[in-house]
This record gives sequence, structure tokens and C-alpha cells, in this order.
Amino acid sequence: MNALKLILLLLVVLVVGQVTDWTVADHLAVALLVLLVVAWVWTKLSLQGVSVVRRIEADRAQVGETLRETLAVRNGARLRKIWVELFDRSTLPGHDPGRVVSVPGRSAVEWATRTVCGRRGRFHLGPIELRSGDPLGVFTSRVDFKEAPEIIVYPAVVDLREAGIPEGALSGGSALERRTPHVTPNVAGIRDYSPGDAFNRISWSATARLGHLMVKEFDQDPTADVWIVLDLHKEPHRPAARPVNWTPDDRGRWPAEAWLDSTEEYAVTVAASLARRFVQEGRNVGLVASGAHLETIPADRADRQMVKILESLAVVRADGAISLAELLVAEGRRFGKHDFLIVITPSLAERWVAALAEIAQRGVRVSAVLIEPATFGASPSSLLTVSALAAASIPTHLVKYGEPIARAFATPLAAAQRYVRG
Repeated sequence: MNALKLILLLLVVLVVGQVTDWTVADHLAVALLVLLVVAWVWTKLSLQGVSVVRRIEADRAQVGETLRETLAVRNGARLRKIWVELFDRSTLPGHDPGRVVSVPGRSAVEWATRTVCGRRGRFHLGPIELRSGDPLGVFTSRVDFKEAPEIIVYPAVVDLREAGIPEGALSGGSALERRTPHVTPNVAGIRDYSPGDAFNRISWSATARLGHLMVKEFDQDPTADVWIVLDLHKEPHRPAARPVNWTPDDRGRWPAEAWLDSTEEYAVTVAASLARRFVQEGRNVGLVASGAHLETIPADRADRQMVKILESLAVVRADGAISLAELLVAEGRRFGKHDFLIVITPSLAERWVAALAEIAQRGVRVSAVLIEPATFGASPSSLLTVSALAAASIPTHLVKYGEPIARAFATPLAAAQRYVRG
């Protein structure tokens, strides 16, 4: 724009000089022409030999954590670059490391940036655009660096090691009547020895009694598989209508809830927190999330199971078209009588309570986590839903906006009972 104004001024001065035969106008026109040429040449050379180096400490983070990276603008030419502006088109919310620097010849200017990750998801850092030009800003030159490394921000996780999940529901109660080649504490019986059987499975007392080799058979470990069902039907979810003024602790750390501003974020955080608790206990944990695409992670206790769950929860959104009741009916056969099912939802529809109660009648141990929508904004009371859960003897945790999530898990059923009585 400055170049256009200068060119227009040059044309006006030329016209005035020709019409009035004014010598000063001719001299001014020559000066303006020289200025334009010098500025154009300067701008063409302003970004030659300039490059950008980006270093990221880690490509994984969690909501509430700080992303640290270092940016450096390098000048491979001999002459100083008077001004170079770095503009970063990253998709990570709140991430703006751009600045204007002056870079000496054959040198570099480096700076570190810190960005608090306030949103979960998959983001790109970059691409980067460098801008420079002549000292007067008449012309501007741009160079794009297309490289855009990816970073995944996992949902926040709350410590729920003291959560009041009924331990009887988790134990499985009795041995699973399924044979396993591994040695477990549950001996199912004995049989004749077959070539290839391990010697540590030989029952020496039965062998001595019967006069030939006998081996033990074992049932599977009775520990229950934990299934987390996350309701991401778009209809019941809502954003918070008011902010909460959370404060950091004595060490300056903010609570995980400080970054949560919707029923969706609360539900995802609860799911991630429960998954971590059970994985740390060595239990098989599976996930079913009903977003736009049904997300299912089979129950497992492998080392990477928590990573799989967090990566899935980092990108899911409350954009599903299937209601929780429909999901439970469709996926109900997946859960056996030795499984433990936890449903996380803000839905007040009683149909899903009936569907969950039907699953419980088949011997599946169930629990519900209700994200109370009335605490996020205008919404009907959840009294009827909580009453229906209590009537079906389904342990229920009530998670409220603006309150620590761990508080909702202090006791399993007492919160719902108090709600119904009050």
C-alpha cells in the first residue's frame, strides 16, 4: 500500500513538473524514483539467506500443561537484516510465538516460548511466515516455511485413586469358567499329562495316587474387565454459562477443572481419569465413545493401553447422532457378567437408565457418572434421573460444574441418596 501511494505521488510530481516547468518538482520526482528503486532492491534482498529453526520439547502434552518450544531466525548473509517479522499460523489455541527481530549478519536470534495448553485435540505448530522489507516499509517480502509439526494435547486427568468405586464390583467375585494355559490361583481340575505340558502344572499328589502323570487345569483370573462408556450424543451436551474463578495451589499449580468449560470436557476428563486409575491397578480397561463415529478400544491392560485411550479421548467430540439409550442397546451384548460397566453422561433421559438396568439384570456390574447439566446453565432438574438410578440400585456419582471432580467420587451412592432425600 505504501508503494502504491509513493508511485501515485511520483506521478503527481511529474505532472506538476511538466505543467508548471518547476525545476524543484523534477528534482523531487528523481528522488522519489531513486527511493522506489532502492526500496525495491532492498526488499528483494531482505529475506535472502534467512531461515527458521523450531525445536519442541515434546509432541505430547495434557490440558493444563505448558508447551515449551524454541524458535530461531538465522541469517546466512553478511549484511544485517534490520527487521524480520515471524508470523506463526499454528492451530493450537493461545499459541502466538511471533515477534519482530533484527538479525546480525551470519548470526541468529533465538527465543523460547511457553504456551499453556487449554484445549485437548490434535494441532499443528506452523506453518511459519517470515516478512521483511525496506526500512521505510515501502515494499514487503514474504517467505513461507511449510513445515508444521503435529502436537497432541491429551485431556486433563484428575487423581481418583481414592474414588469410591465399589470394590466388590471390580473383583469379579468368582473365577471365570474359561480355561487358560497360564498358571492362576484358580485350579479347575486335573487331567492326564500330555506331551508339552509344563512340569510346574503337574499335580504330584494326584500322580502318586493314580500311578501316572496328572496335570492341573486353571480358570482365568477373576479380575473384571472395566468398560467405560462415554456418551457423546450432541443433544444433551452444553457449554457452561458462567466462568469459575479457580485459584492455583501453594505451588502455583492450577486444578484440572480450571480448563473445563462444558459438559463435554467434564465427561472426557472423567473418562480419562477413571481409565488411568484402573490401568494403574493392572485391570483390563476398554472404551466405547459415541461421537460422530463410534470409537471402541477393546479392553486390555498392556503398557500402551492408556496411551491409546488418551489419544482417542484427545480428538473425540460431542457430535454423535446416537442417543445413550440406543448405544447401550446396540453395544449391550459386548459386556459379560464378569465385566464392570461405567456410563458417563449429562443426559437426563430415563430411557438410558432403563437400558442400563437391563444390562445389570444380566449380571453385569454397572455404575453411572452423571454430569449435572443444571450446574452448567439453564436445564431441567436431574432429580427424576437420579431417582430412577437410585430405584434401579445403580451406584451413581454426581459431577457438578465448579466443584472438584474428585469430590464427586468420595462416596459412590451416598451422593445420589442425599440428592433424592433433599
